[in-house]
Amino acid sequence: MTSPSHRCRSKGSAMVMTMIVAMVLAIAAASILRWSLTEKRINIRHALRLEARSAAEAAAEYAFAQVRYRMDNQTSFPTTMLDPNGGAPLLAPPAAAFGGTHVKVGSIVVTGGVVRNITNDLEGTHFFVDPADPNNRFDPMKGKRIFRRDVRILAKATVSSPNVDAITAYASETLAMREAPMFAHALFYNMDLEVGAGGDFAIFGPVHTNGDLWVVGQANNGSKTDFRGPVTAAGGIYWGYHTTPIMGNGSMEPVTQEDIRFTDKAGGLINLQSSSGVWRDHKMGSSTESTTTQSAFRSFSSNTFNGYVQTSVHGVENYKPVAFGNYVPDATPNNGVDNSINTGRAMIERPLSSGDAGYNAEVENQKFSRKAGLYIVVNPSSSARTGKKPDGTNVTIPAGQYRAYKRNGTEVILPGSTLTTAGIIHPNLGGRPIIKVKTDAMTDLRRFTNFNYGSNRSYSNRYDPKVIDLVEVDMTALKMAVDWTVNGESVSSIYDYDSSSSDSTYKASSPTNESIGLGNLMVNFGASDWDGTIYIESVDAETRKDSGVRLINGRGRVASTPAHSANEGLTIATNDALYILGDFNADGNIDTNASSLTNSSRYPENANEVPVAVAADAITILSQPTFNYSGKQTGGWNDVLSGHRHTSSNHSSYWATSNPSNSNYREGDNYSVRPGDDPTNNTPSSSLSNESVKFRGSSTEIAAALLTGLVPSNKDGSSQNSGGAHNFPRLLEYWDGVLAIRGSMVALFESRVADEPWSIRYYNAPDRVWGFNSILADGRYPPQTPRVRTYRRVDFSDLTASEYEAALAEMPW
Repeated sequence: MTSPSHRCRSKGSAMVMTMIVAMVLAIAAASILRWSLTEKRINIRHALRLEARSAAEAAAEYAFAQVRYRMDNQTSFPTTMLDPNGGAPLLAPPAAAFGGTHVKVGSIVVTGGVVRNITNDLEGTHFFVDPADPNNRFDPMKGKRIFRRDVRILAKATVSSPNVDAITAYASETLAMREAPMFAHALFYNMDLEVGAGGDFAIFGPVHTNGDLWVVGQANNGSKTDFRGPVTAAGGIYWGYHTTPIMGNGSMEPVTQEDIRFTDKAGGLINLQSSSGVWRDHKMGSSTESTTTQSAFRSFSSNTFNGYVQTSVHGVENYKPVAFGNYVPDATPNNGVDNSINTGRAMIERPLSSGDAGYNAEVENQKFSRKAGLYIVVNPSSSARTGKKPDGTNVTIPAGQYRAYKRNGTEVILPGSTLTTAGIIHPNLGGRPIIKVKTDAMTDLRRFTNFNYGSNRSYSNRYDPKVIDLVEVDMTALKMAVDWTVNGESVSSIYDYDSSSSDSTYKASSPTNESIGLGNLMVNFGASDWDGTIYIESVDAETRKDSGVRLINGRGRVASTPAHSANEGLTIATNDALYILGDFNADGNIDTNASSLTNSSRYPENANEVPVAVAADAITILSQPTFNYSGKQTGGWNDVLSGHRHTSSNHSSYWATSNPSNSNYREGDNYSVRPGDDPTNNTPSSSLSNESVKFRGSSTEIAAALLTGLVPSNKDGSSQNSGGAHNFPRLLEYWDGVLAIRGSMVALFESRVADEPWSIRYYNAPDRVWGFNSILADGRYPPQTPRVRTYRRVDFSDLTASEYEAALAEMPW
């Protein structure tokens, strides 16, 4: 029998055990609760921290968009632009953007500044995007010398939640603003780029198009088209014709299978066509383009070309000058109304005043007419016309006369001027004229009046070439004036007319040192006024459409760099069509050896060559005149013969009123006439023999970058091809020799003066020796070279509070 005391002890022990277990459970529960609450707070803080970081990043992106917008629309971007105490500081995102979040209203702060110019060349001027650097593998700017400026953006954001301490996140983003000079490209097209050469065609240097790249063979002769540098297209790459060229007899150019080769990642050349015959373009062998073929092309090109061939599928952007809109071709070419958006042409147009329609201050800042140190306004018509001064205000120019100004509007008297101006005394010491106005000077067989391509030729629809009034610029007289006025020299080294020269050419075989003096002085113009840029406004060029500017006597070096000036070389721009007669900025001794370091298409002929550019509505090359030992012309351009056919074969006396055919293959007159004693004089000689065809075009050398317009394929429903990059400069002769061009070729807009379509009926092409001038590849550009801007994120990072404050202290304001 159990005693009562034993039972009580057992009950007490059970109660104690129960209490102990309960206490343990309570402690455990409290511990679990505390752990749970702590974990919850940790999770909340972690979520808030992520929210703060996301808000700071979003704020940085918002600022990034503001910076890019300003860069797209402003030519000037000084270091103080983003100063929060002045200028135009960055704005934080609106509070509504963070509605429903824990972001504290007013806590978002964004700031930024131009941190530094980034250079990596010895001169401290350019940034070379090295193709050998793996980080640049898919950089569209690879292989170019550019101007780079980094903009650092700082952002912070604070979030808070009840019972949780506020959390602030800090972020830094760096944007590289990169400006590529247009002449950093062998070819730069603001529109579709077409290449369809009939012979071997090698393109050295970077190539870019803001449209599509169309490539095709043309002659079925085994020739090759080689792109030996990076190629980028904001559109796609396609094999074939954009618009099939029409041959001289009216038939269509055949599509042939010549190799189209691009540089691969090993530096070799890979054909765009596969061994099985598939053209690996945006269609990848299919009849139509699709997202599937685009993806296949992206994979093929990335793996094969290692970033040397990129298109829209790789993210290539449309590159354009700041504040200029995108070029948009006419979407309805057959309705008789030009609906294209052609804003790029403003680059060569005359200045506008703030009251003129279409005035845009940022666009004005980039015009050659606004930046030129010497501004010349010429009226080649037969009655007084209204032109513009450098500031865009109007000025009346008498018939056949011109006026010249400094950038500040001060009038300048040029050598040889016959215009008397009140208050200005011209020394008139027999100076060699720089500018001459010539009426009815030459015929341009490509430019015509009232001709309809869509209708059969007849007497009511005749092919009627224009007779051109010329503004002629004597480059020798210009160089002498600059040497005397700007450089203070007493002699000028020039090539000049010498028909008795032993090399039987229009110019002497070597330059002569000619004494210069007051007659070559530019009155009211000093050394500090020279910036290497000349703008020639041809009054009413866009409406009369039968005028042009012609550069003559340009053999040898056409520019001298003043010791006081950083503007190396020379740039000549005009709103009119432009003609270059003969060798220009070169001596005419052409080296065609592709592997030679003196090759005339890529390398300067000596260490004294300087970068030169010509910008115009259209650019036509007229070949170098040649003479025999008795001084009679035997080859090259002659104004008297300009309206004649270039060969006697396949020509009909009814060429202007009969449709093209095998018996009517050539444009031009066939009557007999004596050519001019002087190639630039349209008066027939009294002693030379009659000619019924043009002289054959002779070898000519051009050392200049060319910026100009073109007539797009199928413009106004003409069914005409643009001619392609292989016909970029216009020609008017049957060339027997070589045309060597070293420079850069930029097609920025549609032509508005010489706006007639391309045709092969008035010329036969020369042997093309064209290339990218190594001077430009080295980063030496002509004065006032236009630039296009692009952008690249180069860094994004989270910062601590101390790192943020340190970065803030480094801002340039």
